[in-house]
Amino acid sequence: MKATGIVRRIDELGRLVIPKEIRRSLRIRESDPIEIYTDRDGEIILRKYARMRELGEFAGTLVQALNGTFGCNAAITDMESVLAAAGMQKSKLLGAALGENYIASIRKRQSIIYDDTAQTRTTILSDQAEPFLQLCTVPVTANGDPVGSVILLSEERRDRFALPELQTLKAFSLYLGKMLEE
Repeated sequence: MKATGIVRRIDELGRLVIPKEIRRSLRIRESDPIEIYTDRDGEIILRKYARMRELGEFAGTLVQALNGTFGCNAAITDMESVLAAAGMQKSKLLGAALGENYIASIRKRQSIIYDDTAQTRTTILSDQAEPFLQLCTVPVTANGDPVGSVILLSEERRDRFALPELQTLKAFSLYLGKMLEE
């Protein structure tokens, strides 16, 4: 764990204020759900709740299926980072933080398709210098709220992503959303 040097007191109602600097650095907004864990040493651990994390190994199986079907990188994200990835860039994608513009597109529930001829591109990862040449992405929603996305990405020129890829991602997205609603 990393010490912050910040000390807060619990008020008479049992509330604890998370400092603004920490909320900003962890992208925690007002009304965001927070998970609370305890360990054997009596430590309390707070973690931003992401419903998509509940999918665990199943998300890994889905991205492997997408990778095998379309022969390109595939990923499933929550609202912060890549949870599961398959393909040549798996190590680059897995666990990587998402870029602010991409998170905004998920919140707006925007599906995106582009190739290397597109005028504007969305950078998926926050530390990504070059965008992928081709991208197809669909947001995942559960109970009407955006909770993540399903992505196909390619760093090489290939046949353009089109309706079959988009429809497949929409089907996966709907399926994931329904699983999280149950």
